Amino acid sequence: MTGMIVGGALAVLCALAVLVALLYARRPDSGFLAWLRESLDAWRSDDLKRENLSQGGVQDAHVDDIFTLGVPDDRPAYARPEEIVARWDLVRGRARHLTKH
Repeated sequence: MTGMIVGGALAVLCALAVLVALLYARRPDSGFLAWLRESLDAWRSDDLKRENLSQGGVQDAHVDDIFTLGVPDDRPAYARPEEIVARWDLVRGRARHLTKH
């Protein structure tokens, strides 16, 4: 039982160490407290209300438009075994050519 508690605590400490390392790498120039203060002020301000945001040409998409995006393609969705073998032979030939020179 004690081993499980120690192991769990060790796992939590390792996860916290990774989190701290990631946060330290992404630290803002002004520091986290200034960043948090500015974020809270912006969140509480009236600038972020929906009616104050400019639409900037954003339009709602219809469901039909979502499913017809992109140009139709007549290629098969998956590679056939013959294509994989041909590609493998091409790569192997190039590798042999590179190792000879």
